[in-house]
Amino acid sequence: MGESSEYDATADAKKKQTKKKGTIKGTQQFHINVEFEHLLRTILVKPQLWLQQQFQYLRNFVLTVSHGKDRHKFRPVEGDAALTVAKKEESSTTITKNFIQTLANGDNIPDDIEPVLFVLMRKTGFHDHMAHRDYKKQKVKLTHLTLVDGDNNTIHARMATHLADVGRQLNEGDIIKLGLFTPLRYHVNKESPLMPALFISQYTQIGHASVPLDTKPMLCCSLKHPTEEVEPMYNIPDPLTQDPPACTYQKRLCRKFGVNFIGRCICEEIPVSDRNLDVIAEDCYLINAPDGVDELPNKSKRLMLYWWYATNIYSLTGKGNRGKLPDCLEYAIKKAYPEKLSSDWTGYKDSSNKRRKTQ
Repeated sequence: MGESSEYDATADAKKKQTKKKGTIKGTQQFHINVEFEHLLRTILVKPQLWLQQQFQYLRNFVLTVSHGKDRHKFRPVEGDAALTVAKKEESSTTITKNFIQTLANGDNIPDDIEPVLFVLMRKTGFHDHMAHRDYKKQKVKLTHLTLVDGDNNTIHARMATHLADVGRQLNEGDIIKLGLFTPLRYHVNKESPLMPALFISQYTQIGHASVPLDTKPMLCCSLKHPTEEVEPMYNIPDPLTQDPPACTYQKRLCRKFGVNFIGRCICEEIPVSDRNLDVIAEDCYLINAPDGVDELPNKSKRLMLYWWYATNIYSLTGKGNRGKLPDCLEYAIKKAYPEKLSSDWTGYKDSSNKRRKTQ
């Protein structure tokens, strides 16, 4: 009797274990099916994914089913239905025309313009930045966009660091209006031509629509503007004793590190007075302000601004990638947060001397 009971208990345990394994396996298969269906729906929404190398196995399968010798075996079954995809409501917003071409030509953009553009691609990620104090790498989150105007021209754009998180919510086809932006010019490498770009400080998402399939390649900038970099006028710009450096159309001091300002000086396009030090302090790891930015000395406030312009405008990031900011900008920062004596200024030294930027 005891042996029989023991046998029954063992058999019940095995049945339960087998049933549990079957349940787990069924659950795993269910999740696999759900994920695969989600993948197929994503491809329906973004057809450009279909052409990627990683989905060649799907293309091969569809080709075999539709053209193979056994295609007659792959017939519909009762209850089948085509996949449906919930699409965002199409917007009737008018996309700004002749905007990117104007930037490429080097023509002035009206001050009151708020261009409306498509988002073609968005990429958010961390990039290495060199800390000036201890020369250790720090991570800075940046969001890059490829935008399309009403002429189907495309342009690269980068968002200010404080927009990196909110910017990552943008998707292909979203329509945005640029409230505060700066047109720039840059070289992809030393051999490449100048190309227009945008630095975005403020935007609003206003709709969604299908991106045109016939987008055009990136435009190159007109050569009617001088592109060579200009040496600084002063070694140490001093607002206590000197007039501001002349940053003119013929001698644009802020045209440095592959970035060209169109029409106006950086001090007019992105004024120092408009920079919010409280916002910058949230991202700037060079400064510790436990009692608030207002309690910091002017030297620390200048360092924060040097860091912000260097990383956000001139892309001076990464180990050893340093450079002297243009004299016009340095002068404006010093004028906003001055020292009491001219002798208190510190001149810029290159990285070989292990000295920090002008403070």
